[in-house]
Amino acid sequence: MTYRVNALRSRASGISLAAVASGLLLTVSGTANAQERGSKLEAEKEQPPKLEPVGARVGAFRAFLGLEGAAVVDSNVYATENNKRDDTYFKISPSIRLTSDTSAYKANFSAGADRYEYSKLDNESRTNWNINGDVVAELLRDTSVTFNAGFRRTTEERGAPDSPVTARSPVRYTSFTAGGGLAREVGRLQLRTIVDYEKLNFDDGRQGNNVVINNDDRDRQYLALGGEISYEFSPGYRIYGRGLYDRVAYRLPLDDTGFNRDAKGYRLTGGVKFDLTNVISGETFVGYMHRNYKSPAFQNYGGLAYGANLRWNPTRLTTVSIFSNRGIQETTIVGYRGFISTNFGVRVEHDLTRFIQLQAGLRYDKNKYILGAIRAPALLPPGRDDDLVFANAGLNYLLSRQVTFGANWEYAKRSSNIANADYTRNKGTVFVRLSF
Repeated sequence: MTYRVNALRSRASGISLAAVASGLLLTVSGTANAQERGSKLEAEKEQPPKLEPVGARVGAFRAFLGLEGAAVVDSNVYATENNKRDDTYFKISPSIRLTSDTSAYKANFSAGADRYEYSKLDNESRTNWNINGDVVAELLRDTSVTFNAGFRRTTEERGAPDSPVTARSPVRYTSFTAGGGLAREVGRLQLRTIVDYEKLNFDDGRQGNNVVINNDDRDRQYLALGGEISYEFSPGYRIYGRGLYDRVAYRLPLDDTGFNRDAKGYRLTGGVKFDLTNVISGETFVGYMHRNYKSPAFQNYGGLAYGANLRWNPTRLTTVSIFSNRGIQETTIVGYRGFISTNFGVRVEHDLTRFIQLQAGLRYDKNKYILGAIRAPALLPPGRDDDLVFANAGLNYLLSRQVTFGANWEYAKRSSNIANADYTRNKGTVFVRLSF
């Protein structure tokens, strides 16, 4: 029955730990941060199979060890418009993964660390680490349940929306995640549910003059409950409806400016999934999202929600992935209660030979900030709109199952109507990856 569990895992990928929120799918630059969230119900894209190392048997598990070393040249470490600082840093990333695949369940456990060592800017040197686990189990025929949990001790990317520009070192924070879901198929009908929880805790930072940057008012918990019902009305075509309720609760009752930022909301979408002879597959959806803020000083927000995750294989050696998403994101920037993030992107992967793979990506983000307090127009901050462009290109050379060499380039550009918020950044990386 192993093949049944594997197929089950494929169908349930949208509610497993490995699922990536739709707003972050195919991210082509290092822009992921604690603010960006999306529904795991909207994470339907499956990655093509990769050439995996054999691993070693450890009891009921198979163990895989990994080690990656990279050298990176960064043209704008602080992601600032003025007084740019460049540097070269080295990154060492050990990892371990345990998998167990039986007739009744499939389990994955992993742990890893990233050590960054900068040549000149010592304050940027740091160590991040993480542990994760997920289980997919078949309760009954065509009925599966998933559980996942993870913990990260990491740092916020320079240039992230809420990252303090004056911080002497990158902001450190912890993230604990947990969740699960249920999937059930009855004929052409499919039902899915999810529960998604995250707790974020940000460390205080320090400016160059040693003044403390208080980040306690950014600590928060996020809870989402959702469900989906879909119907296969024709082979390869499925229509569906989704509902998601989420709630954000900040640890402190008031932020540093005296506002309660607790909020709750919902997202209702409907769309179609399709799979055309394994050449074009994916989904598109559209709907409505709403945000209700606890503070009477913050106006509620409602607006259009939409997205798409498409995969096209023009040849057996080429995969083109396209995505789009529009959602509401959290922010604690003074004067704003959040921002509407709209993004579009494309990624291309091409196997030049059996051992050489080329990748390239392009992504555009539009972040429109929602003004916060209801007060006289003269006292409101200016409306803020950020346009961000990310691009990357890379090459991987697979020497064997155990050894991969590679190089890639990343580009990021932010254009904002706020003074001194623009930046341009280039990164060049060479790496070697060992897998056992």
